[in-house]
Amino acid sequence: MQPYLLRRLPVLCLLFAGCLPAQQRESTIPAGQLDPTRSVAQPQLFSALHTPLPEQYIWTREDSVVGKSAPIHYRSPGLYHKTAPHYFRVVFHLDQAPAQATLYLAGPCSVTLYVNGVLAEQISSDLLNPLDMHVFPVNVARLLRPGRNVLAMEVVRGRGVPGFVNSPLAMQQIFGEVLLAKLIPAPDGVDAPAILLSGPQWKGTLHAAAGWEQPSFDDAAWPAVTALSPIEGSIDLLQWNADAGLYDWPGYQGGSPFLARMYLPASKVEDVTPGRSSFANLPALTQPALTQTEQRSEKEFSVALKSTAPGEQYAPALTLDFGREVSGRIQLVSDTDSPATVSIKYGESQGELNHDPYLGENVLRLAAHQAGHGPKSAFRYVRIRFLSGGPELKFKAIRLEDIYYPVDYQGSFASSDPLLNRIWETAAYTVHLCMQDDIWDAPKRDRGRWMGDVDVSGRVSDSIFFDRFLLKDTLSRLIGPAPVQQHINGIPGYSAFWPTSLEAYIQHTGDLEYLRQVHPQLLQLLQFMDQEFDAQDEFLNRTGAWQFVDWAPDLYGDTAETRQATSLEYVRSYLAGADLLGQLGDTANAQHFQARAAQLKQSLQSSLWSASSGDFGPRWQTNAMAVLSGVADPGQFNSIWNNVLAQVGQPTFRPNLITPYYGAYVLDAMARMNHRQAALGWIRQYWGGMIAEGATSFWEAYDPSWPKDDPHADLQADGRTGYFASLAHGWSTAPAYWLMEQVLGIQPVAPGFSRTILRPDLLDLQWASGQEPTPHGLLKVDLRRQNGLHATIQLPAGVHATVLFPVSAGVTRILVNGAPRAGQPAEDGARLAIALDAPGIYDLRTR
Repeated sequence: MQPYLLRRLPVLCLLFAGCLPAQQRESTIPAGQLDPTRSVAQPQLFSALHTPLPEQYIWTREDSVVGKSAPIHYRSPGLYHKTAPHYFRVVFHLDQAPAQATLYLAGPCSVTLYVNGVLAEQISSDLLNPLDMHVFPVNVARLLRPGRNVLAMEVVRGRGVPGFVNSPLAMQQIFGEVLLAKLIPAPDGVDAPAILLSGPQWKGTLHAAAGWEQPSFDDAAWPAVTALSPIEGSIDLLQWNADAGLYDWPGYQGGSPFLARMYLPASKVEDVTPGRSSFANLPALTQPALTQTEQRSEKEFSVALKSTAPGEQYAPALTLDFGREVSGRIQLVSDTDSPATVSIKYGESQGELNHDPYLGENVLRLAAHQAGHGPKSAFRYVRIRFLSGGPELKFKAIRLEDIYYPVDYQGSFASSDPLLNRIWETAAYTVHLCMQDDIWDAPKRDRGRWMGDVDVSGRVSDSIFFDRFLLKDTLSRLIGPAPVQQHINGIPGYSAFWPTSLEAYIQHTGDLEYLRQVHPQLLQLLQFMDQEFDAQDEFLNRTGAWQFVDWAPDLYGDTAETRQATSLEYVRSYLAGADLLGQLGDTANAQHFQARAAQLKQSLQSSLWSASSGDFGPRWQTNAMAVLSGVADPGQFNSIWNNVLAQVGQPTFRPNLITPYYGAYVLDAMARMNHRQAALGWIRQYWGGMIAEGATSFWEAYDPSWPKDDPHADLQADGRTGYFASLAHGWSTAPAYWLMEQVLGIQPVAPGFSRTILRPDLLDLQWASGQEPTPHGLLKVDLRRQNGLHATIQLPAGVHATVLFPVSAGVTRILVNGAPRAGQPAEDGARLAIALDAPGIYDLRTR
């Protein structure tokens, strides 16, 4: 059989569940139990368990961007660029020299270290390793002395990681231009009070004269370093995987004080490879950790470690499967009398784990009877190799430290279709996984704030978790302080999504105080965006920004199609901005951007609408945004549907690829065009397709036509294909809010649900029920198919609702709590508008 056919054969296996590899079968986790943190009543917060470390990131003053007022432009230096050495010195005094002492260094990719003029270490990390930072432990006990001591070092910046954030501090860290140091009077792996920390007392320069490393060198002319921040002093330092390599820094937790943690054992142990060694009590790895009173010697997991030579080829290893996507890190608690060394690999899929783990394979050194953990990330599988120690290694626990944002599931959705229920729950869980140190795109990659992702996941958060703090903090840090001088995330289209996300947040929460707080940034952002057009309303990209609409051919980079779709996004943004400015009483600016939206709509109608083909081009993304922005007139909807969007759900080939991200806007456009049943079918096919392939969270990219033998390997994102793609991505979660908006029909249209549209629509379902949090309490909806639609609505005080109830042609009354009530015809007589202005429980039916 040809290799191509071998690769395509697994597509046919979708017809036979037994054909699929284990990791691709549908999850067997019971409904309502996908999120393991959902039942936690008393979260263990980091703020109650950990005091932030005092050591500070430092760097040479000449090469620091912190404190400079110029706009931040993300131009990451290449691996082999900007490699000039930086020199650091510090003088400190000891009453007596400690018997044991370990100096920990992190940040640079290479270090040449002198202690009291003696070369103590010369080390460099592998620049091909995906981690930005590496911790270099150096035994310096023999070189320390009572009295005056001098550390001097030459370093080269770290490799850096991709990222963009409105924080000079974070960009300094992301570029790898930081140094950390901590001297502890203890052997490697044992934490203790430090006797020296990196901080403002250090000196640094780019230019060092001969003899700079000697204790007698006069460094009076060297400037003090820039002390950037304590290592755990800012949430901006916990983004973009920039701190992933600090997993073995003594005492480092790297979690915001509002996050929580819980411990979970593995669901299964797989691929056990003892090599020359042997394992005992493997079942302990799938059970909760033993308590202090339980006998350990007979119940603990242990490794009888023998030779792993040659080259650790025969190191014993095993894989832990946690049964679902999780966010956190693996923790190992040693019960061994000697140090041990293990290596750790993570994988969101078995393919990633075994072939190309995103964070690579990382070594962890465990001191006797100490705990250690791997890097923070998202994964399902963990591969552990036991490299040295022993001869017997015993462990009190090897388990997941689940790191999560404690929040309640206040919103809900359930229906007669179990697949839709699982899709809703998976979308909700995916967003919760992304709620970490702010709302991220994903907990594996990029672990950062991206505005486009938040435009989708923020709506899910509003509808289900009703959490104000994390979404506000995310929006505030994305736009940064006034004045606004650059595009959000450096992308014009992402600037357009900031006002739309803010509008959705205000409609759900009624948080007008926050709206007033960000009034200056909102106006400045809209004005900054508007400079991209010329006098004829052609998008020119005057700022030279990188453009992005979706990971599909010609919809990223500076292309004609990207500019066209971005222009449509701007119209939608101007309308949202005008609405918000009007709520603020900023009438003049509200009218200006309302007029700009109308003017731009007219120009885009003229330039983008094709009368001959009856569409805004062939792309789903562009036509969907034309509908949502109002550029497409309702009279054009049928043509757009017949010529373009009716193809949604059909086999997709280049260039008609679409990610789940822009799938959100396609779903919204299908609802706007009154094709909700087709949208529901696509949800079942597209998001349900991920469920069928084993998803326990929704993926960054997907297409039902892609190969099924190893789905993760074929995911396409960032203009490339591979295991780097995220299997838990917030931008992929639109069905959660869509089902609540379009089936339950809950749609706030004024701040804090003060005015709400309720448009229930069972479509092909027999029943559906759920609730959505409002500032006034829960708004509950229960829908049943009983001689037409039977709806029960529980309305909290302060919510004024207009119910658009489905009726037959000519019907002007329905029964409300058993009494006839007249309404106003809507949607060409297909629905009746009924006002509900008082709190209470309402029973609505046609007869």
